[in-house]
Amino acid sequence: MRTLVACALLAGCALTQPIPVARPLGPGEIASARQAENALELGKSTKADVKARFGEATALTFATGYEVWVYRERREPKTQTPNLELVLLFEPAGILAKTRVR
Repeated sequence: MRTLVACALLAGCALTQPIPVARPLGPGEIASARQAENALELGKSTKADVKARFGEATALTFATGYEVWVYRERREPKTQTPNLELVLLFEPAGILAKTRVR
């Protein structure tokens, strides 16, 4: 009888769906471009602030000293919605000058 109960319990476990495990954000990934943009302050946020909050970005440095950083929303496998990008423009002094979500 104990064997029958044990088999029934194991069979029930085999039929349940595994709980998906959320993977951590990768380099240049953010959960929400709009929320990230709202967390920043033009003229106040620095490159160090942004890096500490969101991690490494895809960066492009210009000869003038300006930098553009891009963060992309994580691509969710089964969604049809386009993934947004957060684009940040930093002044040569390292202060956030402009943001854009595209």
